[in-house]
Order: sequence, then C-alpha cells, then structure tokens
Amino acid sequence: MDTLTTDAKGEIACLRVRIEAIKKGVIVLDPPPYARYDLVLDYQDKLYRAQVKYAASKSPNSEGAIRIDLRRRKRCYTKDEIDVVLVYIPQIDRICWFPPEVFHNKPALQLRLAPAKNGQKNGCRMVDDYLW
Repeated sequence: MDTLTTDAKGEIACLRVRIEAIKKGVIVLDPPPYARYDLVLDYQDKLYRAQVKYAASKSPNSEGAIRIDLRRRKRCYTKDEIDVVLVYIPQIDRICWFPPEVFHNKPALQLRLAPAKNGQKNGCRMVDDYLW
C-alpha cells in the first residue's frame, strides 16, 4: 500500500529529475512562485519550462500501463505555458521526457512499460521511446 502523499510524490519526482539533470550536466533553476511549471532546465543551449510528474498509478483499463494525469486545477497544460513534461516512474526508476506535441491540451497520457499482450498499439505510448 502506498503511503506517500501527493506532495511527497511531487518532491520525490522533482529531486529525481534534479539528480538526472546533474548527471547530464544540465543546469536546473527554480521558477518564480507563481509559475505553472516546477523547474527551468538549461539544456542543450535552450531553456525549458518543465512540469514534473510522479507516475505510479496503474491504468484502470490495461495491465502493464501507467496513467499520468496532465491537469492541474482542472486545466490541461499547453505549449504556451510549459515546454516539456518530465515524468518520474518509480517502478523503473527512470524519467520520461514529453515534448509539447505529446502533452498539449491533453488531460492524461497512457504509458506502457511493456507491449500489450494482445499486440494492440493504439492509444498508448511506450516508455522506452521517451526515456531521458
């Protein structure tokens, strides 16, 4: 049973992203308090406004899949507000990097840790395709 609060999960995800960023030589900055994003990354000569998520909730409709809620205060994230969504997945202790074409105005994402047993590929993204 998971006893971590939502805030604790968010802190863990942000810390894990910071660790990975440091390993990659990325500079991590804190945003202003009113910002809709969690971190600013100075990565590959560009600044990225990054929203960080912790993804451990299983998809209600699929075994081997993870659901990521992309809403905050009932609003979806847009490419005008953030540049990237970084998702920490504790089951594999890795981070996925999602560009705007994946998250823009979407309420949620489905990620697969392994291919579907029935071979279906629609509607889910493979974690391996987005590892950072």
